[in-house]
Amino acid sequence: MGAVRGGSSGGGAPRTAGGGVPRRRTAELGLLVWVALLALAGFAAVVGAETSAFGPAVIVVPAIYLGLVLALHVFLVLRRFRGDQLLFPLAAALTAIGLVLVQRLASDLLLQQLSWALIAGGAFVATILIPRDLTTLARFKWTWAFLGLVLLVAPLLPGIGREINGAKIWVKIGPGSIEPWEAVKLLLVIFFAGYLEEYREVLAQAPRRIGRFPVPPIPYLLPIIAMWGMAMVVMVFEKDLGATLLFFGIFLAMLYLATGEAFYTLIGLALLLGGGFVAYHAFPHVAARVDIWIRPFADELRFGAGYQLVQGLFALGNGGLIGAGLGNGLPERIPVVWSDFVFDAFAEETGFLGAAALLAVYLLFVYRGMLIALRAPTTFLQLLAAGLSFIVALQTLVIVGGNARLIPLTGITLPFVAYGGSSLVTNWMLVALLMRVSDASARIRGT
Repeated sequence: MGAVRGGSSGGGAPRTAGGGVPRRRTAELGLLVWVALLALAGFAAVVGAETSAFGPAVIVVPAIYLGLVLALHVFLVLRRFRGDQLLFPLAAALTAIGLVLVQRLASDLLLQQLSWALIAGGAFVATILIPRDLTTLARFKWTWAFLGLVLLVAPLLPGIGREINGAKIWVKIGPGSIEPWEAVKLLLVIFFAGYLEEYREVLAQAPRRIGRFPVPPIPYLLPIIAMWGMAMVVMVFEKDLGATLLFFGIFLAMLYLATGEAFYTLIGLALLLGGGFVAYHAFPHVAARVDIWIRPFADELRFGAGYQLVQGLFALGNGGLIGAGLGNGLPERIPVVWSDFVFDAFAEETGFLGAAALLAVYLLFVYRGMLIALRAPTTFLQLLAAGLSFIVALQTLVIVGGNARLIPLTGITLPFVAYGGSSLVTNWMLVALLMRVSDASARIRGT
């Protein structure tokens, strides 16, 4: 795979005249009808299997959520938005599945998750409107990097940081808490896109080479070293392997996409593996996480530190081909199932077919995101859209891989589906950014 094609870095997509009849988004509306049916069928299935689950919230929550989805669609129509018509329904479907699963797994959290969905809708609208020209974000790339660094270390600060389930990734806000790293991933992708747009030629065509591999001037290698250091800090001090894999993985993917040089990816992977090896031998909590992954069924682990993973694996295996049916499984045996093991719970009750369908939705989302990146009018927007797509792809792979014991279990959540406000709001902002890039491309093409 080669580097992204060059493009104008300044200015934004030209805007067409704003008058006339609002542009119809009929394909999007048709897909949203299926989203509504999915949400209603899901809630009905849960209530049908557990009559005790019936209550006012079961009626109010889907009604409010579907009203929100319709309102956002109308907003896009009135804005004469020309962006992709598939991303919004896909995100809406995943969020609907998430609400159904919260009702199934932790019904007392349903109204809270709905509140976060409403906030996410507001964040989606704000991101569609601001900034007017996305390419202006590239001019402030170092500002986004600084903000990302501040948010990344915030959980380590005394007085505001909070440790939950062994991970120091939370910041106290009043009576609740948020995960700053959810915002950090967007800020860093914007920074990466801006930095790589400016320096990709230097990185790809360095004056010195070792064999066929480029050796750029040391100052241009500093961001790679800084990202490695940041990933190690997160893994060691915040005890979050998932964020480590996500941050460094996104950076390496974007670096390869910008330069077309596999050398940087190989060096980055070597640094990550080397740092992980040292951390495994130097820090007990890293060694414990790996130990749980390697031998969760050991006598001293399966009823202790490895109990959550063991129960998740049992649930995954019990699903079979078609599953036990929504409401008929035993996900309550898995600790914190609504956040850490929502994929295993879904697979147990919908089977291999349901789990495969869910992963297909994510695959289609990432495919549309990468298609948007290929069609983007500038290098910055190409890298931005690709980086945002990588977030969803890598985050899904990391959490599903952890649930299936393909990699060590991490603390990140399944995008749109797992319970969590910070994640839901950030992911809907991600959708809006991708749609903004798509809109810019469509306006230039005149479609």
